[in-house]
Amino acid sequence: MKALVFDGSLKIQETPIPQPKEHEALIKILFSSICNTDLEIIKGYMGFTGILGHEFVGEVVNRSSDFYGKTVVGEINCPCGTCYLCKTGRKTHCPNRTVLGIQGHPGVFAGYIVLPEENLKIVPGNLPLTSAVFTEPLAAAIEIFEQVQIKPSQHVFIFGAGKLGLLISQVFRLNGCDYTTFDTHGPKIKKAIETGIHAKELSALGESEKAEICIDCTGNPAGINLALAHLYPRGKLILKTTVAQSEKIDLNQIVIHEFELIGSRCGVFESALRLLSQELVNPQPLITAIFPFDDILQAFHTAMQPDSLKILIRHGS
Repeated sequence: MKALVFDGSLKIQETPIPQPKEHEALIKILFSSICNTDLEIIKGYMGFTGILGHEFVGEVVNRSSDFYGKTVVGEINCPCGTCYLCKTGRKTHCPNRTVLGIQGHPGVFAGYIVLPEENLKIVPGNLPLTSAVFTEPLAAAIEIFEQVQIKPSQHVFIFGAGKLGLLISQVFRLNGCDYTTFDTHGPKIKKAIETGIHAKELSALGESEKAEICIDCTGNPAGINLALAHLYPRGKLILKTTVAQSEKIDLNQIVIHEFELIGSRCGVFESALRLLSQELVNPQPLITAIFPFDDILQAFHTAMQPDSLKILIRHGS
């Protein structure tokens, strides 16, 4: 099968079709999408080499699987199931885990992948494949509400109107929060406003304006300091950005202002699929372009452009 491999540079090459073990599924990829994490990996994040990609929708094709013939999405963490963190409900933090297309597990920019059956979720029949591919990032957006009690009355600043930022904004809109989404890039703000998001250019944010909750999904190392500068004392900063190059921060301000910093990443797929299938979150306006797999190198070039949001890859014919 053809696969996009990163070994210091991106290249398409022939690789063997993976073989599923017991309780694993062989999945034919139908659509995948490029995440900001993929773009950071090729800058050196996680030191990953191999087949990239972790956002997908596909069809299970091995007859030995209970999911045979089903259209599925899949959680990206593959834990050991036996360590202390697994046994105490923290499987996504298993020290022995592999992570699809990120850490020790071949990713989805290929014809086929293998995942444990326990990672799979069946896609509702009414959900378009080009929306189902957003399940993983939407689950990450919803995870904020699993981690933090957020009242609709609280004022929230969301920094970053990119792919994840706009999904997070839609989830906060559902919660009825007094939120504002900021970005430095005018076209992204325009797109946010077109999709019904309350958004402004960052230049409109006064130096003294603050919120009870700030969310950094800028995809920029400087985002954490930007968010901290607009957080009330005892406020909560939720960090969604992962980057190859880290940023220095003044720890004194965290102590003095009693800020609460919360890292947030993977989330619950069932909740994301419900929001998508009920059309409570609409990811379609976030799609900048759809490329055939043979043009995936051009797709990555497009994904790196400032105006791009979500780039999807169509696999097969």
